[in-house]
Amino acid sequence: MTTPPTSWTTYEQALTTLSESASKLDAPSLVLKLRKAFPNSDVRELNLAVETFIARRQAADKLGEWAKEGHFSLSLLQQASRQSIATYRADFFAGRQHVLEIGTGTGSDTAALAKVAQHVTTIDGDPVASELAKRNLALQGITNVTFLVGDAQSLVPTLTEHFDALYADPARRTRTGERIKSGEDYSPPLSFLLDLTIGSLRAIKISPGLFVEPCPEGWTRQFVGFGEECLEQTLWYGSPVKDSSVVVTDRAISWEPPEKETLPFITESLTGFLIEAHGTLNRSQKLGAFFHEHNIQPVADDVAYGIAQSQPEPSPLYTVYRVLEDLPFSKKKLKEALTRLGWSNRTELKKRNFSGEIEQIRAELDLPKHTHTAPFGVVFFFRYHAKPWAVIAERLT
Repeated sequence: MTTPPTSWTTYEQALTTLSESASKLDAPSLVLKLRKAFPNSDVRELNLAVETFIARRQAADKLGEWAKEGHFSLSLLQQASRQSIATYRADFFAGRQHVLEIGTGTGSDTAALAKVAQHVTTIDGDPVASELAKRNLALQGITNVTFLVGDAQSLVPTLTEHFDALYADPARRTRTGERIKSGEDYSPPLSFLLDLTIGSLRAIKISPGLFVEPCPEGWTRQFVGFGEECLEQTLWYGSPVKDSSVVVTDRAISWEPPEKETLPFITESLTGFLIEAHGTLNRSQKLGAFFHEHNIQPVADDVAYGIAQSQPEPSPLYTVYRVLEDLPFSKKKLKEALTRLGWSNRTELKKRNFSGEIEQIRAELDLPKHTHTAPFGVVFFFRYHAKPWAVIAERLT
């Protein structure tokens, strides 16, 4: 939605109506309800009110308690930085006088920056997004932000203020919600953002799956996780962040690759403990160096699992499983092994570089229904010595 509603008053009234009387989160029925209640209103306002009403149910977990009363479209909320990630990144900007932000979005990063910098000027090409972000910052009592609406490529060269730092969050999805795979198709394009020389500290949020190679001179890549996933990648200029480093914000842990990398040998045996690395390590393309540091041997060059002969110390950067059995992949033999163990259908199936479909395998294994007393575990599928393989294991951490 890029065209502003004719009036924001109906949007507010519609939100109030939904909050007071709606119980189900079925968008079509909610829109129909509002069209009956506001027959002469701009349907764009009603659609946005429905989106906000639905998004509020999801927003607090991502952005904090204030978001229960926040203003969002579903697509904006989907692309917003989690609160812990926004706070972590903003800390690098602490003490800055005037930060220029390109890509306001929901205002989640804007708010984090405004809490540590003296002033923030933020640009967004979508007038609706800019208005929603204004309301979100007002809810949090944040007043040191100037909002500008327009195309950043046209607007930035006209700005006369002095900025001592830059943060950019370009749009990485199409208007229909599809992921954009090329940095040049971002809005604004990644090349435009990399060429800006605004401030001595710069950061650009990009997709974790976009590997910028080679990294431009002076820039470094950081892969950012939350929970068990790699959610974002930040390109840094003028920061202490080392290239290809990782951070998991909710687990308060980070890792930097060594100056001189030594890669481990492929394991000759699958006995011992299987190690599943955090998604940020996989994305960083430095998993081999991490494994070497922790005495872990990869199962293959193209499979992000490792084997440790002795149980490693617990770490938020990997999950440890005790290997019980391993065998060349055969549905018949695998079913026999799981039946012998008495495992239920709660057993988790994971795969890497494996052509079989997990749900089809699960259906064909036909494991017994889970009960409170039934054991279960994890089965890993991958290619080992150029053959499809299965490892049966129990989770330790």
